[in-house]
Amino acid sequence: MRMGGKRQVRVAMHRRRVDGDGPDGEAVTLSYPGMLLTGYEDGREVCQRWIPLGNEPSVSDDERLIAALHAAMLWQNNEAEEECP
Repeated sequence: MRMGGKRQVRVAMHRRRVDGDGPDGEAVTLSYPGMLLTGYEDGREVCQRWIPLGNEPSVSDDERLIAALHAAMLWQNNEAEEECP
């Protein structure tokens, strides 16, 4: 088990925005819904992980989210080898 500072994980809904060019060459912004997991150690942000969430999530979407939340809780309790949840 890795011993470190006090860890916390913040879970928040988050829309990721991506700027690009549309088919006519004009600038467009695309927006994707998701969940942002932010890891803090001793009050300092150390990492982020974004998990996409659609309006109609599939079973595999649900499994990905459950796995990410599980990893985040292990990380918070210093029971994970990963550097970020």
